[in-house]
Amino acid sequence: MFGTDALSMADILDRSRQAARIWRDRPLGLRLQVIARVRRLIAAEAISLADSLGQRRPAADTLTAEVLPLAEAARFLERQAAHLLAPRRPGRRGRPAWLAGVSVEIRREPCGVVLILAPANYPLFLPAVQILQALAAGNAICAKPAMGCAAPLTSFADMLRRSGLPDGVLMILDEDISTGEAASRAGFDKIVLTGAAATGVAVLQSAADRLTPCTMELSGDDPVFVLPGADLSLVAAAVAYGTRLNDGQTCIAPRRIFAPVEMAQALERLLAASCPAPPPVIPVRDAEDALARAAASPYALGAAIFGPDAQARDFAARVDAGCVVINDVIVPTADPRLPFGGRRRSGFGVTRGAEGLLEMTVIKSIAVRRGRFRPHLNPPATQDGAFFAAMIAVLHGDRRTRLLALPALASAARRIGWRRR
Repeated sequence: MFGTDALSMADILDRSRQAARIWRDRPLGLRLQVIARVRRLIAAEAISLADSLGQRRPAADTLTAEVLPLAEAARFLERQAAHLLAPRRPGRRGRPAWLAGVSVEIRREPCGVVLILAPANYPLFLPAVQILQALAAGNAICAKPAMGCAAPLTSFADMLRRSGLPDGVLMILDEDISTGEAASRAGFDKIVLTGAAATGVAVLQSAADRLTPCTMELSGDDPVFVLPGADLSLVAAAVAYGTRLNDGQTCIAPRRIFAPVEMAQALERLLAASCPAPPPVIPVRDAEDALARAAASPYALGAAIFGPDAQARDFAARVDAGCVVINDVIVPTADPRLPFGGRRRSGFGVTRGAEGLLEMTVIKSIAVRRGRFRPHLNPPATQDGAFFAAMIAVLHGDRRTRLLALPALASAARRIGWRRR
């Protein structure tokens, strides 16, 4: 591990930049081979990887909550990264007529060196997926574990080294808070934080001087919406699971339950029997009342809805949250295809899924002009205004405007005499 005692943060960043130049030039197929090899190592050494998290939860919970979804995220990248990161070349369709001869290409390039500030609640799965996405995109990474959580990231970094990751491409920083503070100010090319909203504010303030772009996955205060027709025993079982998982230390654990007045007491009885410390059930008059009460919280990370499928889907469209689960809690969000992120004080940007991979890139647009037709290079003439006004009317007016403008366009073109060809 590297910290400010062994090397200055400037030295660490300099070493990472050197490694980033080598890694970004490695063909994507070879980068994905490293990810495929580490996935197989995860499978072969799943128990020892889970053991690196200590006794924070039963082994079965760690294997299903952190190790299995990490392997699935690696496989997602193996299958999808080449398509997602490929240059996009829009054809002629949709190209403005006045840009005839111009072809365009949109490229996704690595950010450079990404700083990952990891959380304490899922100290392997969350930062490791971000590491894999950053590597697939061609970045080097410095990852800072939360206090007391270095072991799983160090184990994962060793797996990547044994899978062929070159030295210096991934550095694990020490756990000290001062290291994270120094790194946030150092001028990394991207910062990805998973943590509390207050930590997000502090990191953004530190990153502001260098205008470092950030992805912030922050606090949650997740609501559960119970609709008429919902299976209350399912609601109670799901809430009990969500509050029990990881001792409740899950950002999208259920915190508030909104249920119709006529269903609230029955739900409270079921929760009392299945959940040692259930959230208080909040009776509501209708959907509008539930949404208004939920919106009083400044957080908008996730939400769960229980009820008939069609009504729940309609209701989900109105919920202000980054991720909504219908008739379940938490587990479906581990699908590696799903982006994950919040709104308002729950942060911005996403991790995981296709969108999470693209967050680890910057866009470059390339336009190529062929032929000799470049009329804009000539000095403007007095008659050009009439020509372009008529051209805009023909290209973008309604039918009557186009018909009226066609003679004016032809007349203006004759006066110009196509001198600009």
